[in-house]
Amino acid sequence: MKKSSNSAIRNLQSAIGKLYGIGIGPGDPKLLTLRAKEILDSVKTIFVPKARDGEASCARSILNRVIKKPKKYIELVFPMTKDKQKLNLSWQAAAKKVAQTIAKERDAAFVTIGDPFVYSTYIYLLNAMQAQYPNIESETIPGITSFCAASCASGIPLVKQNEKLAVLPVGRDMAVIEKTLKEFDTVVLMKVGAKLGKVIKLLKKLNLIDNSVLVSRVGHPDERIIKDVSSLKDDKLGYLSVMIIRRQNITKT
Repeated sequence: MKKSSNSAIRNLQSAIGKLYGIGIGPGDPKLLTLRAKEILDSVKTIFVPKARDGEASCARSILNRVIKKPKKYIELVFPMTKDKQKLNLSWQAAAKKVAQTIAKERDAAFVTIGDPFVYSTYIYLLNAMQAQYPNIESETIPGITSFCAASCASGIPLVKQNEKLAVLPVGRDMAVIEKTLKEFDTVVLMKVGAKLGKVIKLLKKLNLIDNSVLVSRVGHPDERIIKDVSSLKDDKLGYLSVMIIRRQNITKT
């Protein structure tokens, strides 16, 4: 039994084919690139990420509005945890599923909202694929990031001339956010989540609250652009939200 198992592993590791990592943008299916649409139309199987079983995949909901050809969708669960052992096991298990499909079909796609190399699970999946299945090639197709889409939707430019831009997630240490706000002309805060209240408190302290815009679920049917950030009370708006803060006054119409 062990011999058979080892043989199967070796056969899988020698499999050849191609994985396409595709950024599908922040929410509006019309923001897919031509290359992304071309690949998604050509592959038989599309892998989509989600945080837990029983939860709808945001990426798949976007694809359902634009991909009309019949596809096999395989949802990969990547747990929201900081336990490195659990994360490594989930990435390895996902890589094995992807490799098994590619061994049969020669190629497959993995989609992610935004861009594949900006705070994306695809980065870790790709690392696991390259380590475990080196014969499988990869092509990464960029997507429009949520903060670029939010900038355009709100009419707030990110940078001009020699201005400096910082993009960072909101973590537990608000001192990092405060330091960044003092050093950069424009700061984009991602992964705001339930820390929205703390962010608003900090912006008031630094007299930047009137220079801030929050864009929730940009590109989705329920998109919201909130320019009166000081009025926000509901931390739930932090989910899938982007905040843009500029040291220079911004026009809010």
